[in-house]
Amino acid sequence: MALSLVACGGGPVIAEGTPSDLQELVEEALVRIEAALPAHAECLDGLTITHAWELDDRAEYRVSDNTIVLRVPATAPHLEFSLAHEVAHHIDFGCGLGDGVREAFLDAQGFAPDATWDTAASWESTPAELFATAVATLVTGRSDPLRAIVITDEAMAVVQAWAVGSFTHSPSVP
Repeated sequence: MALSLVACGGGPVIAEGTPSDLQELVEEALVRIEAALPAHAECLDGLTITHAWELDDRAEYRVSDNTIVLRVPATAPHLEFSLAHEVAHHIDFGCGLGDGVREAFLDAQGFAPDATWDTAASWESTPAELFATAVATLVTGRSDPLRAIVITDEAMAVVQAWAVGSFTHSPSVP
């Protein structure tokens, strides 16, 4: 059984057995996430949020079952940033970003147009990770509390437009 945040179906769910303090933090963070990403709030339907006491990373998104796992214990700022970051992965890989968003972000962040989205030499140079970090920065109003990641102003502008649904695809003309 899981706790649904929306009384009439839909919306994300918090897994049963989640500690009450984490449940409260997740509920508050989800309100901020939905406010910051109004164009993508319905993509949160069917998303499950749970926790693990042992996990190799701070958090992970499991695309196979639309689940975000948060490693605990952690500080509230780390948990909130990690949740927003993983929600971005859910929207990206579970629902799709929309036409041209990846391409625009790659260009704005200084990547080659043919850069691979979800793999790179390091986490810090993987476009999908940087996009998720930019989304988490937008949601929380602060940069990653554990990593020094640079997101360009142009890339943040792409994320901001995408978040509110005002991004328009402008394909490059060869």
